[in-house]
Amino acid sequence: MRRKLTFRIGKETDSTHLALILDAAGRRVPSYLWGKDTEPGQSAFECGREKIRTDMSLRSFHKNWCIAEIQNDLIGAFFGFLVEKPYPETDFTTLPECLHPIIELEQLASGYWLLQALAILPEYRGKGFVRQLLDKVELVAKKAGADRIALQVAEINQVAVNIYQMNGYFDLARRPYGPFPGSDDFGDYILMCKQLI
Repeated sequence: MRRKLTFRIGKETDSTHLALILDAAGRRVPSYLWGKDTEPGQSAFECGREKIRTDMSLRSFHKNWCIAEIQNDLIGAFFGFLVEKPYPETDFTTLPECLHPIIELEQLASGYWLLQALAILPEYRGKGFVRQLLDKVELVAKKAGADRIALQVAEINQVAVNIYQMNGYFDLARRPYGPFPGSDDFGDYILMCKQLI
């Protein structure tokens, strides 16, 4: 019998795990961007952890996350938000090129609740927990007043693509992957969506 997850709001003490989860979900884009903001002697992960821990203006601030636990052990987490409608004007010249396809797809999700990041720690993957997390995602989106969920996933991450398809998500749009120094992904970013009942 599968163990039942419990959920709670993120706490400051979760910030180390959340930095790892955000970078895993974002396929190293977050750590690349954090590396641009580091202080002298600070690692990219230290920078990212500190942002998650202290910067209330960020969507990735620790209190915006939903933490999944088993017997008080953090096994994964997610966060998302309602995408503004209409979507605000974006000056792409101010953004790193690797973000262009991500923001273009986010614009197409205007009016959706966007699942920005979801990941399970490696030692808990393949144990049937993802369905429980996705059920909780739907409850959070509905509570926010949404009737549709969107998410972005890298085409190269076929495990995640298959999981989302098996759970009722379908392709809405695609954009070519935006490479950055140290990246080795390729293919497309896929915007997937699901109508909530």
